[in-house]
Amino acid sequence: MSLNKFSELFVDLDSNNSTNNKIEVLKNYFLSNEPIDNSWTIYLLTGKNNKRFVSGRYLRDLFSEVYGYPQWLMDTCYLKVGDSAEVITLLLKNKNASLNKKINKISLNELLSKILPELSKLNEEEKKLRIKKVWETLPEANHLTFNKILTGTFRVGVSVGLITKSIAKLINIDEEIIAHRLMGDFKPSINAYKFLVNRNINLEELNSKPFPFLLANTFEDKIFKASINDFQFEWKYDGIRIQLIKRSGNLSIWTRGQELVNKSFPELIEKMSTIKDDFVLDGELLVWNFKDQIAMDFSYMQKRINRKSPTKSIQKKYPIIFIAYDLLELNGMDKRDIKLDKRRFELEKYFTKWQYKPENKISEIFKICDLVYPKNWADALSYKNKSRENNTEGLIIKNKSSIYTSGRKKGIWWKYKVDPMQLDAVLIYAKGGSGRRAGLYTDYSFALWKDKELIKFASAYSGLTNIEIKELDKWIRNNTIEKFGPVRSLKQEMVFEISFEKIQISKRHKSGIAVRFPRITKWRKDKKINDADSLDNAYKLMRKI
Repeated sequence: MSLNKFSELFVDLDSNNSTNNKIEVLKNYFLSNEPIDNSWTIYLLTGKNNKRFVSGRYLRDLFSEVYGYPQWLMDTCYLKVGDSAEVITLLLKNKNASLNKKINKISLNELLSKILPELSKLNEEEKKLRIKKVWETLPEANHLTFNKILTGTFRVGVSVGLITKSIAKLINIDEEIIAHRLMGDFKPSINAYKFLVNRNINLEELNSKPFPFLLANTFEDKIFKASINDFQFEWKYDGIRIQLIKRSGNLSIWTRGQELVNKSFPELIEKMSTIKDDFVLDGELLVWNFKDQIAMDFSYMQKRINRKSPTKSIQKKYPIIFIAYDLLELNGMDKRDIKLDKRRFELEKYFTKWQYKPENKISEIFKICDLVYPKNWADALSYKNKSRENNTEGLIIKNKSSIYTSGRKKGIWWKYKVDPMQLDAVLIYAKGGSGRRAGLYTDYSFALWKDKELIKFASAYSGLTNIEIKELDKWIRNNTIEKFGPVRSLKQEMVFEISFEKIQISKRHKSGIAVRFPRITKWRKDKKINDADSLDNAYKLMRKI
């Protein structure tokens, strides 16, 4: 099957907003294609490990060199379009008329298993000639697909859930089975695809894989109408959501992002392997302050997750703990269809027994998540507002009657998060956006006062409406002081309310602080820059935590 078929799928999916239509498009595509190309399609659409063979900058420089386009023109086009693959595709249209093209139809499998991997084996001159040859022999309709795969920027509005639904519909099998088969590292092959679409279910096939995760929805006020006794309340920790799996004596740590991270946390593997029973637990992995019995900031966890083989000294410096939320499987018995309050009872019954056996020593690295027992909804609000005192983000509210399904299902679990912290800051820099925001200044840097100087403390690009973005873009262009490549320094006139989840000391930043998930929540046209907050105000926020 030629690359044309995949390029057509890309266009169909990208231009279609209907979920049902996308599922139908995918189902028909899988029916009409070879298994190996279907396998590569799933690999690309799920976007788990899309490899970058060359950078966007490299591609623009190559086009400039091969076809004699000045660099300033390439840079201008990029600033306008915001995506190197699209820039090259548009410019190639101008070249097609002058090229005596010999059309070369290649398959998706040939492109991804042979042509692109071979690029790394070529010297620089050979690599340039190979890419040029593909450009000049590939059908025009395939250029965008080729360029995006080449630069690792292939993105389309298809979730793993849509892939799951389309295959489940294709072979008339339960979605849960397909979702389970897709968990982990999907490696394209004929056998991988045949396994995915196999109507026969072998329970052993899923032995090493996690269950699809159940996720919480944003809190809804209508929950207040229900009895508080219908819900279970847990602290919302800010760590790495994982499933800890022990089957047939083998222990695995799977993240919600479907990564196997056993090597990063050898102490958890070592201690939890002492439990004789098999199990699957859902929970959170945290760096833990054992002296004060409190979670450390997520920045400490990043120092662990980025190390594939942490030394004993690193393990001691950043000690971890696994907080168990839920029991999903015990000794081969799937517990997910049992109501939450019953699963919680079994979790406490079995793991409390294991936790305090001297030969296990799992209490050094494991604990069951503490529950919160508010008397009423006002009391729940009080708990939520105090959550920063124990370094959590609020509460997770779970319906006691809920089963453990997959995805973000309505009416099951909710995130009841503490209100974000806020500071009023001055806009000092702006940078051009990319993709759909190309041609507009949409990435902003903000500063706080220190004495009489404005010091940068955060960058943000989300929170403004499309109308506000266009209005601010016009103002930026008319109020630029200097240009530094794609960045503009601006007149210090605009004040914005910046919200964020956490604030902490940082030696890496001139301001001395770092914030997590900064975003714009209000354009403060009512304020002058002298009304903006100072770094002292930021430090006061830290003292309140």
